[in-house]
Amino acid sequence: MIGAGVFAVWAPAADAAGTGLLVGLAIAAIVAFGNATSSAQLAAAHPTSGGTYAYGRAELGPWWGFVAGWGFVIGKTASCAAMALT
Repeated sequence: MIGAGVFAVWAPAADAAGTGLLVGLAIAAIVAFGNATSSAQLAAAHPTSGGTYAYGRAELGPWWGFVAGWGFVIGKTASCAAMALT
């Protein structure tokens, strides 16, 4: 769950958060842990290809699976764009 941003984020984060940097890191760690464990549980429950799309479709229905899949694609595209700027 450690992304490429970890290599470029420390100085801007410290400037923005000041003394709250460690609290922010703790919150981010809790969110990342929740994301990782829920993804692992969904992967174990639905052993099929498709990732986020397949999990959303199986758990919530076709329309929400579609939205989840496209949300994942858009999020990853934004992440790639942010790393390109770094």
